[in-house]
Amino acid sequence: MMNPDPTATLDLTLQADDLQLWLNRVSRTFALTIRMLEEPFQTYASAAYLLCRIVDTVEDCETLTPELKCRYLRDFSARLKGSGSGRGVAPVKLFDAPATWEERLTLYESGVLDLIGGFPGPIQDIIFRYAVEMAEGMALFLEQQDEHGYLHFETDEQLDRYCYYVAGTVGLMLNELYASICGLDKSGSRDAAIELGIGLQLTNIVKDIQKDRSRNIHYCPTQQNRHWPKASATESGDDPRRELFCLASATISHLTGGKEYILNLESNSKQYKRFCVTNYLMAWKTLETCVRDPRQTASGSGAKISRFRVYKTVLESHGCVLSDGYLNWRADRLRRNCTSLVRASAG
Repeated sequence: MMNPDPTATLDLTLQADDLQLWLNRVSRTFALTIRMLEEPFQTYASAAYLLCRIVDTVEDCETLTPELKCRYLRDFSARLKGSGSGRGVAPVKLFDAPATWEERLTLYESGVLDLIGGFPGPIQDIIFRYAVEMAEGMALFLEQQDEHGYLHFETDEQLDRYCYYVAGTVGLMLNELYASICGLDKSGSRDAAIELGIGLQLTNIVKDIQKDRSRNIHYCPTQQNRHWPKASATESGDDPRRELFCLASATISHLTGGKEYILNLESNSKQYKRFCVTNYLMAWKTLETCVRDPRQTASGSGAKISRFRVYKTVLESHGCVLSDGYLNWRADRLRRNCTSLVRASAG
């Protein structure tokens, strides 16, 4: 006799009031910063984040084969393209006994889609368009993995493209949601939004570098690259410290470019600007932690800044929103710290 399905009796619907609870479960940092947004932007961004987090959980899962991940992501894309809200076609259940909150969240895909389906049409279109691009882009790179999950990048351009699909799409999604809600034309901010998204994703890659290496995933380009021209393919690939500092150098470049997105936000958009500033500064501080003490990247959850530094950053964000000069000074100081640490390692 088969054991009963432990998830069979779950109520898989999702209401707007449930969003903060789920954000606290799967990303405490995002749950903290999303509260800075006004409604309805907060609800739209929260639901969009959970939808993207489902896709990211599948792509990053160690227990699923690349073939199964690809099939799920392709089917996910087809569901969103096939009907306006993605409703009507049940997703394949990937986890019989979810081991984490992230895995459990995948069971709520239909609930998230139904919730987004109640948003205004233009908001739905923005969220689904970029969620589809994210899923299809992830599938393209998963197809490059072998049966053991081995994946490497040959060039900076390939790495940037991967980061675009994983996080640059999120930057564009938030930019367009903001523009739609406020009735603005933000098409001129696309490049800076992409840079910011890629910089944030590279920060996550750096903090989790040891875990990914243990899974046979190497993000540092094997060809000689512009961020660390002294490193050869074998040097970066075989030496985890060189790989970390090479990727840190790339992160510095993209975070520096992404600052323009924040500086170009309208002066009356203080809540959204504070949201962006807080995540931006926390990325710099996380990167600084990684390059100052690479041993912290060896922990199971990757390198993290302390809770005290998180709340200090939230307080700092007030000043950065009120003064672009203060934001420039604070970001430049963090950039110099990270750059000097990377250069010292190169010596």
